[in-house]
Amino acid sequence: MKNIAKKYSKRQPKIKAEMSGKGLTVHAGLLPVLNFMGKLMFRERVHEAVHKDRGANARYQFVDAVQMVVIGLIAGATSMVECMKVCTDEVLKKMSGWKEVPVDTTIGRIMKLASQGDIVELTGVIHRFRGKIWKRAVRSGHKLRSALCEVWIDVDSTVDGVYGKQGGCRGRI
Repeated sequence: MKNIAKKYSKRQPKIKAEMSGKGLTVHAGLLPVLNFMGKLMFRERVHEAVHKDRGANARYQFVDAVQMVVIGLIAGATSMVECMKVCTDEVLKKMSGWKEVPVDTTIGRIMKLASQGDIVELTGVIHRFRGKIWKRAVRSGHKLRSALCEVWIDVDSTVDGVYGKQGGCRGRI
């Protein structure tokens, strides 16, 4: 009988990843958003449109609250509590210049200062931002065919898809 040599594999060492270094963030995708807001002069434009100055001893202004809520919504937050959880990230706080992030009730109180006229002004700011972005895109010379064409999205769930018939509203479980 022939002996077949057994090949033993060496045991691999366990690898432990530590996420305790400085400057690490789970919200790294929001850093370009903050840079983009800076290029658009987001804070200045919102402050020009809505003059809601708080007291001299107030830590947060209306512009801070708007920026925190926008950042939270872009991150996928669905409530004020989640918006503030996103904004408590150390790297985001440092990049945006916030020393601390308020609790959700403080942000809610600041947002209640806005009236219907202020909301109309903020809508105008949104249109000016869009105009500025489109002007930059057109001046850049890139092809914008895909951005200017109509796109139809079929959301009907009763059609035959690639993976077979879909359930529609019948609720198969």
